[in-house]
Amino acid sequence: MFFGSLNDQVWVPVRQWKLSDVAVADDARARVLTTVGSLTRMLEREFDMPLKVEVEEQFIDHSDAMESMLLACANGTMSLRRKVALLYKKQVMFEAESVLPLQDIHMDLMADLERGEIPLGSLLMDRGMSLSRTDLSITQIVGEPPFRGRWARQSILKSHLGTTALVVEVFHALLWQKLAQKGAVR
Repeated sequence: MFFGSLNDQVWVPVRQWKLSDVAVADDARARVLTTVGSLTRMLEREFDMPLKVEVEEQFIDHSDAMESMLLACANGTMSLRRKVALLYKKQVMFEAESVLPLQDIHMDLMADLERGEIPLGSLLMDRGMSLSRTDLSITQIVGEPPFRGRWARQSILKSHLGTTALVVEVFHALLWQKLAQKGAVR
């Protein structure tokens, strides 16, 4: 993963994660971290924050052991690895990395992913695919800067057509500041 090893983080399943157990003192931040639907659509709908996608990197790679376990595929499966920044008014609010086994990606979906204009979850939903998010977990990143201390979440996206993706989202402090400016965060 671009953000470092998933093994280095203490991921807490969303069902066990308690806002009172951590230094997250507002409902808006908790909603961002725990939403199981499309995060980008929730931010647009509830906070009037339409996000633009900027593809930072995208290439074919082998899934590592942890990614393969989470994706229920063979270790080393050929996968599309994609890192994007999600921007609001040209400022990065969060970054997301996705790992999608190639065997699960339809050719027309691959073309849309390569264009890099729409967030993955929205792209799948816009195509009429019912979408589920499983294994949602939250962490505050340990390790080296620049990500140390940032909130992150990981989950598995699955469409009814078989497309599966491991998604890790890392939130910048600017997101919380923008939510505060909108009066959403105390």
